[in-house]
Amino acid sequence: MISEPEMTEGVDPPESREVVADLVQRSPARSLRRRPWLWPALGGASAASALWAVAVLVLNVGDQSPDLRGYRLDRDSCKSARLASLQEELALKSVPNSVDEELLKHSALDQVHCSLGFQKRAETKPGGHWQVSTTVGVAVALHKATDPRDEFDADRRVTDLGVVAADNVKPVPDLGDEAFLIVEDFGHTELRVLDGAAVVTLSLSTTTYYEGEMDTAEESPELPDVSTYWPAMISDMRELMADFRRA
Repeated sequence: MISEPEMTEGVDPPESREVVADLVQRSPARSLRRRPWLWPALGGASAASALWAVAVLVLNVGDQSPDLRGYRLDRDSCKSARLASLQEELALKSVPNSVDEELLKHSALDQVHCSLGFQKRAETKPGGHWQVSTTVGVAVALHKATDPRDEFDADRRVTDLGVVAADNVKPVPDLGDEAFLIVEDFGHTELRVLDGAAVVTLSLSTTTYYEGEMDTAEESPELPDVSTYWPAMISDMRELMADFRRA
């Protein structure tokens, strides 16, 4: 989220106060009484300096509007979430078996949330079978009133499951203005990117469950290390950002 210059109202600039103090120290009292016209001149210079500072402040504040960079969110935004790299990495035969989408519009903030579910069935045996379920989430928050940079930095360790250790946050270079990967636990990870006024998040979580009679279930299959999906997530994130800007 860019600090702006600050000014204390009703106080002359330091330079003006130093000039006045210097004149008082070096000038005899009688000269000040004989030449009162110096004070209006100094007061006018001080007022002009203060007005100039106010004008600069107003101009700078006006230039701090968030940079939308072409992002637009609508009800079709999630249709652009192709996630080709992740689909290939998860399993060539995997297809989303569910897609949820939610769009929120506000004068200060637009948001879209998408959730795609993938399932990979293990070898079917009598009595039932194990399935590995992977959920991929896409979220975009488009800040239209304030710059999100400070909030983005402050929340880098905050997740839906709590606060992670600093070592669980991995910077990602050359992606947006700033980006990092978060490892919440062995089965969940997310990639967050700040791009102008947009914060784009791509999350991935995996779990296993058994379909059938549990008394016939064998040991559940091991979940993959989510870090193996990071290259695919970064690749898909680049495509998502470009798609949301073209929407």
